[in-house]
Amino acid sequence: MVLLDAQQQRLLDRLREASEQPVAFAELRGAGIDFSAAVVSELELNGCVIERVSEHGRLVGVRLLSPEPSDTPDTSAADRRHRRQR
Repeated sequence: MVLLDAQQQRLLDRLREASEQPVAFAELRGAGIDFSAAVVSELELNGCVIERVSEHGRLVGVRLLSPEPSDTPDTSAADRRHRRQR
């Protein structure tokens, strides 16, 4: 079981509430999540699959694709990053 800190849990809860809709970083800040981009990265390292959503080349928010963190570190995270950079 992965233990999340308060910021990570709050962000994960907000993304779950939004379902498939993207949540803006400004909205996450308004919900009391400091350094939300860093918290998103921490959740990804814990196994959550989070998509960055862009419109017209501008980052507008993030969306949760896989809601449950895995029990072990995700060894394919580097592979996903590599695919995104292409």
